[in-house]
Amino acid sequence: MRTFEEINEKIKNSKIKVLTALEAKNYIKEKGINSFSSDIDVVTCASFEMHTNALLYLSFGQTDPMIYFQEVSVNGVPAYPTGPTDIAISCVSSSKDDINYSGANILEDLLLGKNLHLKAVGKHSGVFPNREFETWFNLKDVNQSRLLLNQSLNQNNIVACNSSDNDINSHMGTLIGKLENSTFNSSTFLNPLINDPFCKTIGVGTSVWIAGSRGVIVGHGSSHNPNQKRNEYGIPVGPSITLSSIVDISSMNPKWVKPGHIQSFGPVLFISVAIAIPVLNKEIAECLSITDDKIHTTIVDFSIPRRTKPTFGQCTYAELRTSTVSINNKPTLTAPLTSMAYSIESCNELKNDILNKKFILSKPTSEINMGVELKKLDAKLGELV
Repeated sequence: MRTFEEINEKIKNSKIKVLTALEAKNYIKEKGINSFSSDIDVVTCASFEMHTNALLYLSFGQTDPMIYFQEVSVNGVPAYPTGPTDIAISCVSSSKDDINYSGANILEDLLLGKNLHLKAVGKHSGVFPNREFETWFNLKDVNQSRLLLNQSLNQNNIVACNSSDNDINSHMGTLIGKLENSTFNSSTFLNPLINDPFCKTIGVGTSVWIAGSRGVIVGHGSSHNPNQKRNEYGIPVGPSITLSSIVDISSMNPKWVKPGHIQSFGPVLFISVAIAIPVLNKEIAECLSITDDKIHTTIVDFSIPRRTKPTFGQCTYAELRTSTVSINNKPTLTAPLTSMAYSIESCNELKNDILNKKFILSKPTSEINMGVELKKLDAKLGELV
């Protein structure tokens, strides 16, 4: 048995024993779960996945004369006033002038130290008389800069395919007709929520490494569905737990932030997220032994553009990693939207931060809500008349 306090004391005294998730699986395979649980204190897990639920928050100083933002854009990307000179930018919003430039590009440009163009229209007010304002700024000119990832971690995802005769451009990429290809978005056995499937060590207040900066989990995220069906190993067979995190971007490393654009869907953000899982007891150690052959996901047919879609059963990520999976008795090429190389490297980055005493674990202040029912959005106009 270990405690968070004991583990943090080991970090401070340079006595901590840390493995990445990949190293942990190999250690357990070679030496067994008993040796692992007694010898190893912390395992670092990570994902470098595609995100579509990210919001960039920037707080500027006041102009002279003063202004209260009513309409704002940054490099042509619409921003949303949240105060006199505070704005929020969706990372999946495109520039009015260039659909390939988005809020995700703004985040990357800020981290690269580039100058960005701010254009604002002010409200008509005696206290805030400034009606128009325009300037160039960079990250050093901003008072606060934070990123909200409302799905910073997804416990699992689906495999997307297309049984129709025509190709489909989806948020999961281009799906070729007649089941010619499939895609998936998961770091599988490296994912923190796969290695801690019931959030025994992860909760509100847990420290999280996001693109080199220290953030914090603020609660469950969008599309949180803890009631998802699970396999015999306790792993959900589709989208389940999601976590929301907030982080200061001023100390982020641009290496771990990549804007993307998917045809007919729009902008997306790829970003590294990592968590250190403490090996508090043997139960947690056993969860950390999970491998891709024990992680199942559901194959979903995108040919029907409805909320409920047909499925072609399940497969393991071990099958998906072979680049070919059988769908409806047909060998189908499959490709990840996640970078496993970056996910592994992110695990190593967090491991090194812990060994160098730059990252201390934090005990959750409260548990993740596991009793939430995922609500649907249905038309109710008739009921209001």
